[in-house]
Amino acid sequence: MASITNATLAIQHDRKKKLANVTVKCDVNFTALELCQMKSCGDGRHFKLKCQLWGADSGLTGADDFLYTFGTAFYFPDGSPTATEARTFTVTLGEGVLDEDWGQDEVYAKLLLTNLTSAAQISKKTNEVHHNF
Repeated sequence: MASITNATLAIQHDRKKKLANVTVKCDVNFTALELCQMKSCGDGRHFKLKCQLWGADSGLTGADDFLYTFGTAFYFPDGSPTATEARTFTVTLGEGVLDEDWGQDEVYAKLLLTNLTSAAQISKKTNEVHHNF
């Protein structure tokens, strides 16, 4: 199955405007067989990559808080499939979206790659950004 590497989250907070500019980057790595299939059968969609933002919780429940799903999704193969595909998700959000608890917030992105043929899915978490939103 394909893999996700180099997953990073960066957030620039504009307190004056009460906005957060969010950028998530990653590399999607396909196996030789997957790349061969995508090149041979390039007319269809084989994989879908989407991204979500989550608030990390270390409380008693330990359940992380879902915050946001990026409206953009990437499908593979694209016009020129390669073994490693770099992708970037960006969005500007109101700071309240990232204010997941009282005090300092811990936000991470979760990247989800779905094989549209087999329905198998893998996920990868980014670094956590610790900030008061």
